Amino acid sequence: MEEYVWSDPRVLAKLKKDFVVVALYVDDKTELPEKEWYLSKLDGQWKKTIGDQNLDFEIGQFNANAQPNYIILDPQSSSLKPLVPSMAFEPNVDRFLAFLDAGLKAYTP
Repeated sequence: MEEYVWSDPRVLAKLKKDFVVVALYVDDKTELPEKEWYLSKLDGQWKKTIGDQNLDFEIGQFNANAQPNYIILDPQSSSLKPLVPSMAFEPNVDRFLAFLDAGLKAYTP
């Protein structure tokens, strides 16, 4: 996505001007110190890596485990409720732009 869709000048300009991009990597295998491990309430498994904990958060918070999974949130809200339905892999630039535009339209500062 980043290489083919985000690199489109229209997408890149919109991301730079209108969004704060935050990445949640679910495939990071970096093991955390033991004091940061926890037993997931979702699947009963120990979450020992950054990626495992991020995936657990994504599933628990957004009921999704797609990779990539794009979610537009209201930065003023602490609820983490998406402004529009999330979007997984979408190679069509115009569809991804429409997703971004829908998020902007739903945002009311």
